[in-house]
Amino acid sequence: MSLFDVAYSISTENHGILTAFEARENGISSKDIARWVKIGRFIKLGNGVYKSTQYPSSEEDPYAIAVAQAGRGAYLSGESVLGFLRLMPTNVDSIYIKIPRRLRRCLPEGYVASVDKREYKPVNINGVLCQRPVDAIRQCIGIHMRERLLQASENAYKLGYMDKSDLDHLSKELSNA
Repeated sequence: MSLFDVAYSISTENHGILTAFEARENGISSKDIARWVKIGRFIKLGNGVYKSTQYPSSEEDPYAIAVAQAGRGAYLSGESVLGFLRLMPTNVDSIYIKIPRRLRRCLPEGYVASVDKREYKPVNINGVLCQRPVDAIRQCIGIHMRERLLQASENAYKLGYMDKSDLDHLSKELSNA
């Protein structure tokens, strides 16, 4: 298997995205990536983040790109999880991300990063690290309308992102909010 095949294989597991860190872990040099960018196999999205030109774009791409650009250990949080999973309509102009430690680099406009104080354990959903949907809905209490959050909870239950007990607890919390 060629190095490009390895790189493409890695990228297909993450919405066509390859990070420099993942590449190094698999023996791919920065010179290889630079050559692939030059010949049009990858596009540079930001510092150490690349997208395969052969991978089709989707509505989930902005969320996957945001998590990749925030660095290792970053994950979607709050209303961005609800938008990513299509549980309720949200504004993609602001993507909320939790990061494990202070971020030293500048993120593109529209990314709202905050340091995770070990409150949540992220889960991998559709190739993107996310806050659990039940925790994301809880985080949105008081920010979004109760009816929308109730509908998002029911949608998450129907799609299998939470179980019946989570739905019952959230319904009680939302009715008391």
